[in-house]
Amino acid sequence: MLSRLPILLFFLTLLCLPFTGQAFVPQIEFNEQGRIVTVSWPTSEARNGLHYFVNTNSFPFNSRDIDRIVANSFRAWDEVDTADLSFALGGVGNFRKSSTDRNNVITYDPSGVQIGAPAGSGVIAITTINWDEQGRVTDADITFNGRDFNFSVTEAFPGPGPVDLQDVMTHEIGHLIGLDHTPLVGPTRIRPTMNPFASQEDPGVARTLEPDDAAGATLLYPGSGANQLGSITGQVTDRNGNSSFGVHVVAYDAVTGDFVVSALSGVAGDRKGRDGDGRYEISGLPPGAYRVGIHPIQGAVSENNIGGIFSRLRTGFADEYYNNVDRLDIAQTVSVESGRITGPIDFVLGLTVLGFPQLTNLQLPVSTPDTQGPYPVRLSITDEGSVVSAVLRYRVSGSGFVDVALWNEAGNAYSGEIPGVPAGARVEYQIIARDDEGNETVFPPDAANLLTFDVIALTGEPVVYVVQSGSNVLSVLDSGNGREVARLETGDTPHDAVTTPDQETIFIANTGFGSQTSRTVTAISTSTHEAVATINVGFGPLDLVMSRSGDLVYVTNSDSRSLSIIDVDGLRETKRVNLSGLIDGPFGIALSPDGSTVYVTDIGADQVFVVDPVAGTVTARIDVLPSPRSLVVSPDGSTLYVSGFDGGIGIVDLNGQREVERITTPSGVFRVKLSPDGRTLYATDQDGGNLLVIDTVNRRLERTVKVLPTGANSRGLTVSANGSRVYVTNASSNDLVVFDTTSFTIIDTYKLGEAPRAILIRSRSFQPTISQSTIALSDFDTDGVVGFTDFLLFAQAFGITSGESDFDARFDLDGNGSVDFLDFLLFAQAFGQTFLN
Repeated sequence: MLSRLPILLFFLTLLCLPFTGQAFVPQIEFNEQGRIVTVSWPTSEARNGLHYFVNTNSFPFNSRDIDRIVANSFRAWDEVDTADLSFALGGVGNFRKSSTDRNNVITYDPSGVQIGAPAGSGVIAITTINWDEQGRVTDADITFNGRDFNFSVTEAFPGPGPVDLQDVMTHEIGHLIGLDHTPLVGPTRIRPTMNPFASQEDPGVARTLEPDDAAGATLLYPGSGANQLGSITGQVTDRNGNSSFGVHVVAYDAVTGDFVVSALSGVAGDRKGRDGDGRYEISGLPPGAYRVGIHPIQGAVSENNIGGIFSRLRTGFADEYYNNVDRLDIAQTVSVESGRITGPIDFVLGLTVLGFPQLTNLQLPVSTPDTQGPYPVRLSITDEGSVVSAVLRYRVSGSGFVDVALWNEAGNAYSGEIPGVPAGARVEYQIIARDDEGNETVFPPDAANLLTFDVIALTGEPVVYVVQSGSNVLSVLDSGNGREVARLETGDTPHDAVTTPDQETIFIANTGFGSQTSRTVTAISTSTHEAVATINVGFGPLDLVMSRSGDLVYVTNSDSRSLSIIDVDGLRETKRVNLSGLIDGPFGIALSPDGSTVYVTDIGADQVFVVDPVAGTVTARIDVLPSPRSLVVSPDGSTLYVSGFDGGIGIVDLNGQREVERITTPSGVFRVKLSPDGRTLYATDQDGGNLLVIDTVNRRLERTVKVLPTGANSRGLTVSANGSRVYVTNASSNDLVVFDTTSFTIIDTYKLGEAPRAILIRSRSFQPTISQSTIALSDFDTDGVVGFTDFLLFAQAFGITSGESDFDARFDLDGNGSVDFLDFLLFAQAFGQTFLN
């Protein structure tokens, strides 16, 4: 006799939340005998086709739309080529939800009776699964909550607001096949379909599967293609050797740093569960290089969002990466091969190796265009005894190693500096700490895997900076060669950015996600790539505007109904203006040319608030088009242009403080920017993936330009200083596209990381200053000019090392005992320069 045990799996709503992680979790339960089982369909049924039945009449939509959405949602899972899984329509009719009929029914509940959740609970849909004591599924029904939610059935991605029915259907089918919720959250553009929350900011993004969703289906129903994938295995314990259950172990792409697939400790091997041995297996990994980290399950998604055996999970420990470091970018890489298991990749909670110096809080140089240096290295060194020495050992472009003592600044804080090196050089280094008992920690321990940074040789063409919302980085592109030359860390889920008028400092709003909303703005130097400050503001900083004088940055705090004002020189928030009466936001922001008035959008009230930043008061509210998102003010300060998230561009007469006209657009508009002369307005049509060109004199839509044939979700937008180029980011397809503003042909296309948003341009050239001492040292013939004769003399000495009879220290420009490539780079930097005696 079958013991039927129900599982209830909920899909919840969460407004305006980006997401940060990717991980699948199979449904693992205790049966009535207390044995741990994995809940899934019998292999033969999954292979031959799971039948489903649709109560089309229960939905308040056209039956053709329901048929299309159901078919597309099942197709998303059916097309996982590494899983042996298929589906078949069993019938359409007045089927009812039942746990015993072995019909997998999909139905719509307008009353909330079948859902069973109280009104306002946030439950969008529920999947009820029945299974036997072996874990074999016998029946699964999906019910949609029509009492509390409005659903969209449009084939195009709907705008913010309604819940996309296909998003939810695809998610619930994941439950139907045996997947639980993922334990982490992340940007909407890379979040897995099996995340427990539906974002109403970006409906439609869950229609397609991420690698972790496919990995989950493959784990439960492996097909022949699964042999092309690999796994990472290991064990998580505490310092006493006790197993740690429910630790989230994540595999990251070693190149991009993006999440790929993850697992929970305690669900692999023969001893599963809280009393098991803490083993994990990250399966479904394409061959390649990865970095592995462990994280506690807490925050926006906790154990409350994961069912089955997943309770009382191990938390309260710091993030850690293999092998015993606290940063992803310096973690040891792990290679995965097709059809092979890589491991053991074991973790012991806590970074300390008992008895040895511990290196933490590392602040390390990043790739930089700065040739002058120095390049600071800062960290904390702790030990049970005392630290007797700390050394920074480095080499430049393969030359000999140089040791620099780290000095103790105070307490456990140590720092050191690597002197400036020429453009094009690569610096490799490691840190060595020794205690009073002779115990030595070398980081990184592998001499073949040293820490590195590059001193970037730029072409001299404009440098383009793109905020990567899904990757938490600022990408740096050299437009002269089309290369991404650096990725600079930002805060959590960055969106907008502005630069000072001298283009020396970039300010980035780190919006955060979910209940983990951020409240910081990162300031980055474009000359050194150093993060010069992290500035605390209100919750959910979203859009920014810089004063024309460059002394102030204004920030909309979208989750705290306030406006922050940042002093650029002091790199701190000097004032916060509370916007009482605002319903949702503020989101967009603009500033009058004289800096006396700030304009922000209330996306819920369909209004623009007019703010006096000095007095800290709201002086007026202007009714505008629905869902106002972004703003820009005309150069003369007389007109405000407002983008409509639901479509349209509003034109506001600022003298009369009223909307005077609306321009119809194909769909929802995200960002708006003006040409330098103010005669052309550019806008991103986010739903259609178009660049819109508007004649502001005649107030008409002049041109609609497809950004890319396959691009989608056009978001970021900027115009070059001379107005000759327009830059657009496609957040879904991860592209940056550059247009010529005369012909609107595409000049360049860049493939970027995850969810590119804001774009900035540095047109000022980087002018490295070459010291007179370097010029003098390179003027070997002392004629006052570093010329061809000096080159011939240097070439004769190249390759000679100290101790050889013909070694001449004059040519050893870096003083490392060898005339090598680094000396050549130093000489090349001085070549053609005149020594000013």
